[in-house]
Amino acid sequence: MSVLDYFGSYSENSLISEIGLTQPPEGSADSILQQTTEEKPNLRVGEASVKRESQNTVEIRLTARYKPDDEDAYETDQWGYTETDPLPALRITDLTKTEADLIEAFVPVAVNEADGFAEFQDYATKTNSLVDRLRGLTLPAVDDVREGLESYIETKERAEELEEEIERTDDLIDEIVYELYGLTEEEIGIVEETVAE
Repeated sequence: MSVLDYFGSYSENSLISEIGLTQPPEGSADSILQQTTEEKPNLRVGEASVKRESQNTVEIRLTARYKPDDEDAYETDQWGYTETDPLPALRITDLTKTEADLIEAFVPVAVNEADGFAEFQDYATKTNSLVDRLRGLTLPAVDDVREGLESYIETKERAEELEEEIERTDDLIDEIVYELYGLTEEEIGIVEETVAE
């Protein structure tokens, strides 16, 4: 389920850093997200997530991917990159509920698309950090995507409710099967461990 499928055509409106009140998250001054390729060669964004602090406040988090000096000291992928845990990149307050909804739904998709989509590039340069790149991301005009965004949020909430219902049903079925076969707690643990693998 991609939010872009719900938007249709839209015009780009403003930079993410131009809406609401954009602040650096606490303790972010020393973050790898603030570094450039001068300090950390091959630095790029891995993934983005948005934490909703309130109806009108969001915190955007990014993972940073880079090639460590000592690859043996880090877990790396096939290209020699390691990735950080999600780190706070930007905190935006004074948003309307719709603007916060848009950021929450759109930013992870735009970061994943990268390569200039929404004016976002996923790599740092000698003068631009990953946070600088995030600040340059452009959002769709709210009025262009309002109906699609509402439909997306409604569909997503319904899908989450259905997923929870399926999970509860699965758990109930498991309990009934365990009871029918008279399994002990130890046997149930073995079955669940085997299924999890």
